[in-house]
Amino acid sequence: MLIHAAAGGTGQAAVKVAKHYGATVIATASPDKHEVVRALGADHVIDSCGVDIAAEVLRLTDGAGVDLVLESVGGATLEASLAAAKRVTGRVAVYGLAGGEAAVTNWDLVYKHQVHLIGLNIGILIQSAPQIFRQVMTEMFKLLAAGVLGPGQPAIYELAEGPKALAELEARATVGKLALVP
Repeated sequence: MLIHAAAGGTGQAAVKVAKHYGATVIATASPDKHEVVRALGADHVIDSCGVDIAAEVLRLTDGAGVDLVLESVGGATLEASLAAAKRVTGRVAVYGLAGGEAAVTNWDLVYKHQVHLIGLNIGILIQSAPQIFRQVMTEMFKLLAAGVLGPGQPAIYELAEGPKALAELEARATVGKLALVP
C-alpha cells in the first residue's frame, strides 16, 4: 500500500497498522523525515516533493501498482495516487486535501485510471454507517490494548505560538501531531 504524508500523525498510525497486518508499505515524506518513517516500519520511503511518485511506485511494484492508497494530500498528489493504484482492483481512499483540491473527471476514471476512488470523512461515517464506525473503533481499541498504537507525543506549542505552529505545518517542517496549550 501507499501512504502519503507518512511522517504526520495519521500517516504514522497508518504505517504502524499496515505493518501490523502484514502489508508492504510504500510511504511518502519529505527527505528530512525519511528516517522517522523507516523507523515506523515502512518498507520503502519516497521523496514526496522531488520524485515522480507514481513512476517510483510502479517501479517498486514491478509495474503492478498498489492495492490501496491512503491519500491525504490532494492537489497534484491525487493524480499520482490514481496512477500508482493497481488497475481495476486498486483503491484510493481520499481523506484529506492539505495540498488543495483536485479535479477527477469521469473520463479519468473510465479511460485513464480504472480504480476505486473512495472519499472518507469520519463525521459522515459516524452518521451514515454507525455500525462500520463501531467495528473500526473496536479494532482500534484492540490495537491500542496490544500496544500497536499509542497516544504519541505531539509537538507542543503555547497558544500564542499558534501562528508559528501553522507556519511550520504549512512549510512541512513538522513531524507527527501538533498541540496548542493555553
